[in-house]
Order: sequence, then structure tokens, then C-alpha cells
Amino acid sequence: MARNRRKPVRRRKKTSTGRIYVAVIMLFMIGVMTVQIVRLYDKNEELKKKEDSLTTELDEANEKSQQLKEQEDYVGTDEYIENEASQKLGLTHDNWIIFKEKQD
Repeated sequence: MARNRRKPVRRRKKTSTGRIYVAVIMLFMIGVMTVQIVRLYDKNEELKKKEDSLTTELDEANEKSQQLKEQEDYVGTDEYIENEASQKLGLTHDNWIIFKEKQD
């Protein structure tokens, strides 16, 4: 008769060193990711401030452009030409009456 002899099952010792290594690696990765998130958040805030300042500059430039356009339109009018001719060159219309102050 053959006896059924079972080989004794070798059980591994449960060591937690593997789990400790995994935990340390995970904590390291979480730390690195946290630092990166903070850096990205700071950079995002900085870029938002820059965007706001550039938007303000753009609005000011558009306003200045509009004023220059209006001035360009005014320079082309007869009223502007008459004002410049009378102020700088002393020219007048024939029907204008000119009053001069007496100098004492």
C-alpha cells in the first residue's frame, strides 16, 4: 500500500518589508506630485495677473486708437482748417470783425 504522504507546504513568512517599500515609494510620489501641483497653481495665478494687466493695456490701447481715429476725422474737417489758419497764421474771413486789446 502506498501511503499518501503530503509534502509539507512551506509557508512564506509574511514580511512587511515589501509593503513598506511600496508605501515609501507611494508617499514619495505623492510628495513630488504635491510640489508640482503647488508650482502649477502659483504659475497659473501669475499668468492670470499678467493676463489682467495685458487686458487693461489692450483696453487702454483701443481707447487711444479710438481717440486718434476721432482726431484724424476732425483734422480733415473745414472747421479744423479754419481754426488752425486763424490761430497760427492769423487769417480771417472777409466778414469777420477783429477786436484787439489796447496795450497801455
